[in-house]
Amino acid sequence: MNLLYKHIDRDDLLKKMSQLAREELLHFEQVVNIMKDRGIAYRHVSSSRYAAGLREQVRKGGVNELVDVLIVGAFIEARSCERFAKLAPFLDDVLAKFYRSLLRSEGRHYQDYLALAAQYADAPIAERVAEFREFERELIESPDAEFRFHSGVPVAA
Repeated sequence: MNLLYKHIDRDDLLKKMSQLAREELLHFEQVVNIMKDRGIAYRHVSSSRYAAGLREQVRKGGVNELVDVLIVGAFIEARSCERFAKLAPFLDDVLAKFYRSLLRSEGRHYQDYLALAAQYADAPIAERVAEFREFERELIESPDAEFRFHSGVPVAA
C-alpha cells in the first residue's frame, strides 16, 4: 500500500480538512457579500508569490509530501492571523469585526495544520518547520512585483 494513501485515509485527517474547507468557503462567501455591499466587483487574483514559493519547497511523494503540505498550510494561516490583527484597528467597525473573527479562525487553522503534520510525520517536525521558516523569511524579505495580503517587500510604493 502506498504510504501517502495509507496516511490520507485516516478519518481524523479527512474530518479536520473537511471542516476547514467548509469554514474557508464560508469566509469566501462572507467576503463576496461584503464586497457586494460596498460596491466592489469581484475579480480573480492568482495566488501570490509567497504561497507559490512555499509550495515549491514541498517534498514530493509519501508522508513527507503530506507533512510539508500541512506545514505550508500552517504558515499561510499563521501569517494571515498576524496580518488580520495588524489591519483590524485601522478598519471601520463592520470590517474590523469581520477581520477579528477571521483572526480567531486562522489561529485555530494554523494550530490544526501543525498538529496534523506532527501526527502524521515519521519523525519530529521541528527541523522541517525551521526550514520552512527560513524559506518564508526569504520570500517576505525579497522584492515582490505584486502587493498582496501575503507578499514580500513591494517593488514600487
